[in-house]
Amino acid sequence: MIKIKKNKRWKNTIKNANRKIPSYAIPKSIDEIAIVIKKAESENKRIKAIGSGHSFSDVALPKDYLVDLKKINKVLKLPSFLKDTNQLLVHVEAGMTIQKFNRKMDKKKKLCITNMGGIDEQTLAGAISTGTHGTGIDLPSLPGLVRSILLVTRGGKKLRIEPKNGISDPDKHDEKDVELKQNDQFFYSALVNLGCFGIVYSYILGMEKMYYLKESKECFKWKDIKPKLEDGSLFFEEDGKTPIRGVMVQVNPYKNEEKGDNTVIVVKHRLLKQKPKRNLNDRKRNWLITIFGNPTLATLSIIFIRKKLINKPEKLPRILAQSLRSLKDSSYENKGYKVLYQGIEYVKVRAYDSEFAFDISDNKNDYIVAIEKMFEKAENNRQKGLYQSSPMGIRFVDKSSVYLSPEYGKKVAYIDVPFVLGTPGSDDFLMEYQKIMIKEGGIPHWGKMNT
Repeated sequence: MIKIKKNKRWKNTIKNANRKIPSYAIPKSIDEIAIVIKKAESENKRIKAIGSGHSFSDVALPKDYLVDLKKINKVLKLPSFLKDTNQLLVHVEAGMTIQKFNRKMDKKKKLCITNMGGIDEQTLAGAISTGTHGTGIDLPSLPGLVRSILLVTRGGKKLRIEPKNGISDPDKHDEKDVELKQNDQFFYSALVNLGCFGIVYSYILGMEKMYYLKESKECFKWKDIKPKLEDGSLFFEEDGKTPIRGVMVQVNPYKNEEKGDNTVIVVKHRLLKQKPKRNLNDRKRNWLITIFGNPTLATLSIIFIRKKLINKPEKLPRILAQSLRSLKDSSYENKGYKVLYQGIEYVKVRAYDSEFAFDISDNKNDYIVAIEKMFEKAENNRQKGLYQSSPMGIRFVDKSSVYLSPEYGKKVAYIDVPFVLGTPGSDDFLMEYQKIMIKEGGIPHWGKMNT
């Protein structure tokens, strides 16, 4: 019988969501999830599930029952009732972290995830249910990898949910006490659900054979990159025809005092045809990313930034420019998931952000208008002695069929605005940025600081 702890404290990674939970359950199976749901219902109490706590909102904090999925973390056998067992599919429990999942796929199956965010400590359920994305204008966000969902809902009822022509054969489906629903509306509602569609037990994900990426970083001025963003040429090789797998832009919101423009780093991910024969430089990443992937060094870096924010905030614009320029790498080649991981885990638990998606279909460029207005706002706040502590990021994602996804029905550009915890005036900064992004048509990313 599952043990339910009383008044256990839970907090998210940045500790802004922090509460004693009256009833805290850590199930180890789908049946134990069902037991907890039925118990909460019998007491007329509300229940929510949580993952690793990487959302900055209080969406995961219930007043009554909380289900921690950390022990729902195994790779499972593929069901025998699938139409085609030769597909590159993996059945995995929802509480496994992306980090553990990637390593298991590499070691045991030689498979790789198609896309992911810049960190990998989130659980699969948490990342998928909030619409986590990476970058790649023709690549899906994490929910786009899901082929089948197994969840538990009211009354402990178990549902396997798939699109209309799903991967399961209805005539062969034989899961005990599980109802198969192959319905587009159900499926595309359940994928991004913020934990409000039941508690997810497992996913069947579509994977790729292990592939290799080459990452390059180049430094530019904003004026040189802006036209390439406007006409879309940044997403192609010089021939104008060959697409680049992934493009990400990082930009200093402040103009360089010497060069009179905003410093930009353009990160590109190119697919390699075969396993690379790497030289010494290709085996390691830029030193700054190495620092932020190391907890001890990252702590010292965060302390340094915080001291500057307090003692000499006027130096922040120059520090940001220098930090971006230092990210220049000749190249970095590795397995796909290792390149997609951006090595900023520790910083992510010492910072928070707002992020908005902008429609870029039909050559729409509202996100460029928005970010330039945000540059102006940053300069205005600079005159008041308030400074942004991190570069802005721009990533690109393919359209989605998922109803609550910000990229539903359209390709998008995401503008991400992170702040180190303790940045003076950061809440006001984010409020002003959000007003700009909403006015220009931005749609907020779930789980971020949205007001």
